[in-house]
Amino acid sequence: MSSPKERIWLEISVVVPSELSDAVANFFVETTGHGVKCEDIEPHPEGTLLVKITGYLAPEQAETGLIKKIYAYLASLEELYPEYRFKLEHRPLPEEEWETAWQVYFKPIKVGKRLVIKPSWEVYIPEPKEIVIEIDPGRAFGTGHHPSTYLILETLEELFEKELASPTVLDVGTGTGILAIAAAKLGAKEVIAIDIDPEATEVARENILRNHLHDKVFVSTTPIWEIFSGFDLICANISAYELELMAEKLTELLNTKGFLLLSGFLKEEAHKLKEKYLSSGLKLYQEKTDREFQEWTMLAFQKD
Repeated sequence: MSSPKERIWLEISVVVPSELSDAVANFFVETTGHGVKCEDIEPHPEGTLLVKITGYLAPEQAETGLIKKIYAYLASLEELYPEYRFKLEHRPLPEEEWETAWQVYFKPIKVGKRLVIKPSWEVYIPEPKEIVIEIDPGRAFGTGHHPSTYLILETLEELFEKELASPTVLDVGTGTGILAIAAAKLGAKEVIAIDIDPEATEVARENILRNHLHDKVFVSTTPIWEIFSGFDLICANISAYELELMAEKLTELLNTKGFLLLSGFLKEEAHKLKEKYLSSGLKLYQEKTDREFQEWTMLAFQKD
């Protein structure tokens, strides 16, 4: 019997002056949804310290227009910094190598006032009142670095502080389970986390066990259309296309006075989604855009 074909990732890298390294690294993370490596290299002839930024595109991402977006971003940098040439290098990378290559970048990060996201291989001693969420992403999406994730995490913390007490929660497209775990640790009574990708649900279950929440967070591949009970809080960090299709169903599943948090889409897609959900009977509670690039948007609705 032949072994399954190995997935091949695309490793991309560019050398930039150190003052641009954070911006370029964040752009790679936002665009790909995966971690990056940052390595100091030999100084520029003019004495400027240079940094090599390395990012990763999954096999399915390499076939989309994401690489064109990265080229366009680097071209815009050359217009701003004509003394540099930002040449994008790329090479194929077996998935087994990718799984460890990006871990250098995944460090503990604080989101909001209390939430801290950390990988299992990093040691972190929390401050009083901090809530630590331990995440190993495996092949699933969601480490807290991407704006679509941290916008919801920040809003979750605010809602639990001001509006919610022991809610029932539905996490649609759970990925690593990060939003479901955050909701449980913030005080949810019960969380249902669903994802149509069996590999993602496997990763989510591992992370839920890692955070000792197996008695409160339940993972399933059940499609959203086959869920019928109501929830006080629903999180959906998925594409604008999927969110548009699910508008009526998500509104139906939301209990009266409940909150619906949507993310995973760009700023230019927000208006159409906002109109769709307002027309379904919800009211807009909050709208947020990521702080650095002002590209990603989160919409929070409430059901009267």
